[in-house]
Amino acid sequence: MEQKEKELADREKALQEREKALEAREKALDPLSLAVKMKKEAWYDKVKLTVRQMDIIIWIVSGLLAVVILLIILESAGVFKLF
Repeated sequence: MEQKEKELADREKALQEREKALEAREKALDPLSLAVKMKKEAWYDKVKLTVRQMDIIIWIVSGLLAVVILLIILESAGVFKLF
């Protein structure tokens, strides 16, 4: 019984240490990352989707933007012709 209590206490202590490390990491974020995070959280408040759904949408839109930029670069280099 004492071993389980000690193990639980150790786990709780480790969890608290991880939480402190995470808080320190958040404070150390550069202003741009912090601004992006705040903007992203503002979107979560406006749109009635889960965080996971919103993250997926953001990744898809970012991927599509990257494809468009790549196509523009390829077309300007003469490698790919759209029309």
